[in-house]
Amino acid sequence: MKTIKGDLILKENTTFDESIKVEGDIKGYFNLKVMGNINAMNIDARDIDAMNINAMIINARDINAWDINARDIDAMNINAMNIDARDIDAMNIICEKRIKKNKYNKTICRIYITNKSKLIKKEHKE
Repeated sequence: MKTIKGDLILKENTTFDESIKVEGDIKGYFNLKVMGNINAMNIDARDIDAMNINAMIINARDINAWDINARDIDAMNINAMNIDARDIDAMNIICEKRIKKNKYNKTICRIYITNKSKLIKKEHKE
């Protein structure tokens, strides 16, 4: 595992061939690909691709990961096998599986919302 003291500032698309631990924040609107795990306080990047992501806050356009553990996720699109988070604010969530069977489509996920534009927005406080 590579440890980065302070912030990791992305100035170009960046790939790590091992897991990374960032003692500060990951910043920069470039793509970040990690061949292992990401451990950081805050991640603000264009695209994130990793095996596991542990962070307090993640802001990204696309997240591709096997597992995500975060307190807050704010993204345009989330594409992951498993998501474990307290709050998710996303335009699109791609769930566990999408199965095409004959002329019918079947989606398998924990929560699937239809007609979301007709729902009343509520805030939940713990």
